[in-house]
Amino acid sequence: MSLDFPENMHEFEDKFAIEKARHPEITRDGLMKQVIEDAFQGYLDEAEEGHYDTGELVGKEIQIKSVHHDLLKKIPPMGDSFEADFEKDGNKLMWYLEDQADKAAAEFS
Repeated sequence: MSLDFPENMHEFEDKFAIEKARHPEITRDGLMKQVIEDAFQGYLDEAEEGHYDTGELVGKEIQIKSVHHDLLKKIPPMGDSFEADFEKDGNKLMWYLEDQADKAAAEFS
């Protein structure tokens, strides 16, 4: 992808260095959470052909909520956590997030 949407740890570390220089208060964990949420949301928006539902990383799961903030679905990580999944194999995680977003969109339509 790019530094906007890192798919592996090398791209993530580059993005973190840039963001840390711009915003010294940013944490590695906070940025990792944001990267995972942004990736999932991008896949969900594409699958739903617009921004209708929102995916948020809460604890160890992604929760998909409707525009009315109703919980629609919970998506578990492949391993211990989404962060660990990303560190182990970012590309594999991105494929998983895209697949889960496609399945959720099909379920909600």
